[in-house]
Amino acid sequence: MNSLSTEKVSERESRIRQIMEACMVKRTVVYNWMARRSVPDALKRKTISGLLGRPADELFPSANQ
Repeated sequence: MNSLSTEKVSERESRIRQIMEACMVKRTVVYNWMARRSVPDALKRKTISGLLGRPADELFPSANQ
């Protein structure tokens, strides 16, 4: 793997870890959210939105249906 790919993986893992810690959930839960198999509750959506700097409705569009 080149250094650019390694940096992207490292950044992704860092974000996943931040979400896990902020929402107090396990890695598999975050992966399920990422795969859209489940949707976090409103408080967790707000927390994740703040961490990533993107609107919650953009990150989790199915939560608004």
